[in-house]
Amino acid sequence: MRKIRTTLVNPLNRDRLEILGDHVISCQAGVISEKRPYDPALDSDCEDRRDCVLLPGLIDVHTHLSQYRIRGLFEPALFPWLDKHVYPAEARSSDPAYARGIAEEFFAALFAAGTTTSVIFTAPFEVSCQKAFETASQMGARAYIGMSLMDQNCPGQLRQDTDNAIALSKDLFQRFDTASPLLRYILTPRFAVSCSSRLLSWVGSFAADNAAWIQTHLSENEEEVSFVRGAFKTGTYTQVYQERGLLTPRSIFAHAIHLGEAEMGILASHRCKLAYCPDSNFFLKSGEFPYRDISLHGIDIGIGSDVAAGTTPNMLYHAKMANFRQSAHPLLPARLIWHLTLGNAALLGLEDRIGSLERGKEADFILLNLPKPLDGENDLASELCFCGHEYQLRETVIAGRTVFLSSGLSSPRHHGLT
Repeated sequence: MRKIRTTLVNPLNRDRLEILGDHVISCQAGVISEKRPYDPALDSDCEDRRDCVLLPGLIDVHTHLSQYRIRGLFEPALFPWLDKHVYPAEARSSDPAYARGIAEEFFAALFAAGTTTSVIFTAPFEVSCQKAFETASQMGARAYIGMSLMDQNCPGQLRQDTDNAIALSKDLFQRFDTASPLLRYILTPRFAVSCSSRLLSWVGSFAADNAAWIQTHLSENEEEVSFVRGAFKTGTYTQVYQERGLLTPRSIFAHAIHLGEAEMGILASHRCKLAYCPDSNFFLKSGEFPYRDISLHGIDIGIGSDVAAGTTPNMLYHAKMANFRQSAHPLLPARLIWHLTLGNAALLGLEDRIGSLERGKEADFILLNLPKPLDGENDLASELCFCGHEYQLRETVIAGRTVFLSSGLSSPRHHGLT
């Protein structure tokens, strides 16, 4: 058993945090076994981490493994950025050694940023996806991973034969979807631009028959929306996915910036999930995610890093950006922390397993070193959201296993809230 004495930050619901100073949390066999106030008569054997704050592990619902090495390479819009930077970078992942190397680098970076669960696109190659799963398993990651599907409107070295893309997706799903309690396969049509009607229809049909998860992009960029409407001769981008069976409660659509009211209603009626990617939206000048309007429709929203258009895997940075990128309706700290933890867990159907610090849940958590004493609970929540990405991460734990451990301190020690 492991016992840690520290300050706990625990999301209770979308607008309420529980902040517990000088508490002990105990873990055994990868599961949280107890959470209670420190008792000197019982807890002489606990680890003293009062210089830290302990949060549930951070969850990223949209990111691209094969793009990790091109973060920060700028173009002023989506299509030129894909052509100049993304597609050449992803082509390199056809090489097994390269695919393995970037997967190791990517997961190490996630752990060093406190991310314990992620939803991942790989390059459109079987080997890229296979190496991602192998590396995730060996390093102890919790993830949903899928091979990007692209059978049109992309460079030749990335373009898949439709039949082969379908066969590979079936095989990858069968090999990896239930191979590990921490890993799932997710069907991954890149976006409607790069997928034929036949390929999208297969994704919808296979997902329905196998209760499979789907991830793709939707209405990120106005040029993209115009292209899709013209290519598929439909009134809206959402209609393309609707007509091919991709709108399900297990479907995650990234960006969803340029949506009409009718589209929001359709997405809500199918209980689809949306990934808000604020840093990426800002980086590529794609637009502002309509958080309030989407929320009023009752659609589940998660937050994603969208590396590499997102410039960092650090989800606390993206919490800050999620606030900054809402010009009229800023998000409060409690809501932002909930999104990164219990909210994103609920979006993935994992709220009974992870996302908060409750007895019986799996022990996914992080320890952050606090650089200064704080005056109260509200200050702590705010500092975590707006400065937490600068705090030294001391440890990342997934299912009770330490996957990242910092060797030293860079900030003064103090003992919890004053």
